Amino acid sequence: MKLNKIILITSALLMGTTAFAEDFDSFGDFGDFGGESSSGAASALEVNGSAETEIRAYVDTSDKDNKDGADKIDVRALPNAKLDMKYSGSKSDVELKLKVDEDTIKNHPVDVIDEAVLRGYFGNLTLEAGKMKVVWGKGDKLHVLDNFNADDYSDFIIPDYLDRRISTPMLRAVYSLPFANMNLEGIYTPLLPVDRFATSGRWVPAQVGDLTGLVTKTAKNELAMYTRALENARQEAATASALEAGGDTSHLTSIITDAYTSGKITPDSQMIAALVQAGKTPQDATAIALAAAYKDYLTKNLTSAETAYTLCLANANALSANPDVIYPDLWTLKYSQFGGRATWTLGQFDMGISYYNGWYKQPSFNGDKLNNFLTAYLANGKVSEKDKFLAYDKKQTFGLEASSIIWHFNVRGEFAYNLTDDTDGTDPWVHNNSIAWLGGFDIDLPFWNANLNVQETGSLILNGDECDKRPGDGDKRPGDVDYNKKGYTNNKVVCNITTSFMNDKLAPEVTVMYGIERGDLVVMPKLAFKPDQNLTLSASGMIINCADEDSEFYSWRKNSFASVSAKYQF
Repeated sequence: MKLNKIILITSALLMGTTAFAEDFDSFGDFGDFGGESSSGAASALEVNGSAETEIRAYVDTSDKDNKDGADKIDVRALPNAKLDMKYSGSKSDVELKLKVDEDTIKNHPVDVIDEAVLRGYFGNLTLEAGKMKVVWGKGDKLHVLDNFNADDYSDFIIPDYLDRRISTPMLRAVYSLPFANMNLEGIYTPLLPVDRFATSGRWVPAQVGDLTGLVTKTAKNELAMYTRALENARQEAATASALEAGGDTSHLTSIITDAYTSGKITPDSQMIAALVQAGKTPQDATAIALAAAYKDYLTKNLTSAETAYTLCLANANALSANPDVIYPDLWTLKYSQFGGRATWTLGQFDMGISYYNGWYKQPSFNGDKLNNFLTAYLANGKVSEKDKFLAYDKKQTFGLEASSIIWHFNVRGEFAYNLTDDTDGTDPWVHNNSIAWLGGFDIDLPFWNANLNVQETGSLILNGDECDKRPGDGDKRPGDVDYNKKGYTNNKVVCNITTSFMNDKLAPEVTVMYGIERGDLVVMPKLAFKPDQNLTLSASGMIINCADEDSEFYSWRKNSFASVSAKYQF
């Protein structure tokens, strides 16, 4: 159903842009999709792609997925292929990008279509529609303003930035003004793509594991209540046998009386009358009728307890098999996104301002709703959207960006102010307002064809003192969604250095990322060899080191690996 919806929305956007182009025929021919265009120039179909296989060996052999024992090396093969096609008309072009890998096929088949874009040119106006990836900001593969597409972290940050981005159906318009190299850009997307994380294996985030554990534990406690109720009903039902047999029930007199007084049972008046007519005293007739009513009550109570337990167990199994039901339903226009951006050149500076109106791509946890959600879901198998304990917070981002060349340095920067619904920081279940920044440079070094790229990116949660008022206590008291033991700033420095030898056939590279407050260190060396222009053979790896258990990447501290790969491009 999800696949069909995305295809339907993407198709609607594509057809909508085509119709829009037909209405603006005065701009000229929108593009002939066969033979030659109306201008007489031959249309061009461009096709390129790649096929790659990576063999990755994890150094730490104590991986929980390694069921053959710690003496076995965890080796995994990761093949993938891409195919890009672009057809250009006189005033339009269409572009299709496909990707195939194991995770995409198994878990996200809709993303086999990585991008599908129809683009029309009307003088200074360019219109685009389809399943797209759009990058905002002047950073180099690091951004604080690039909000429309989400990230796929199921393989950590190992894939390239654009390869991690998740495309989504959107409309985009860009208008170029004839001064200061100014471009005005507007984007609308009816859907909200959200960040993806591994749910099993080595790259499961600690937060996902903690959430799964908390939900599972709470669900087990809820199921245990149904189990105890069923056991009590079974024990009580044994009393019904004694009443059926007509044995001595004098020890049940007070219990039956209490059941009558509390309104659980009501004696059958017709039975009492019949018993009196048969010669029983009114007192004995009432006692017999009460015993019969109590027997019926116990029998019905057992049946009800068995039904409730069976339904609860079935719903618990359904929840375990499909944990996505705990997430909000994003298939509504409520979760649409829109924004605008203006970029221009002023002297040696490329500058820009932007506005984004949308949502955080990772959910917030509302501890006040967890128990009620599970109680309702386990009892009924469904729950309303407003009662779900996970939510995607609304946010608006106001952004500034700039880049320039100063001496031999290419400098760049971004700044973002994120406005949420919790401006004073007192709602523990909604993200506080925050600011985020990025600054960096790259420079060509005077040896080995080397280039050094250094960027620093960080964020500051505003009103962090309010988060400290609710630090959390595990299952008993979930903390503020922004609470962190290490504080409310999170800065990272990322350095990349590349060189090349043998006419660019041999290319060493190393990337280092260090988390200043949290003490995470990630080192990613790589050596690529190109025996010809199409084939690339690479040896690479990753080393992860964490300062302590409160480090951001602590749950992945055992995931250092070495890998070799072969990639053919055409």
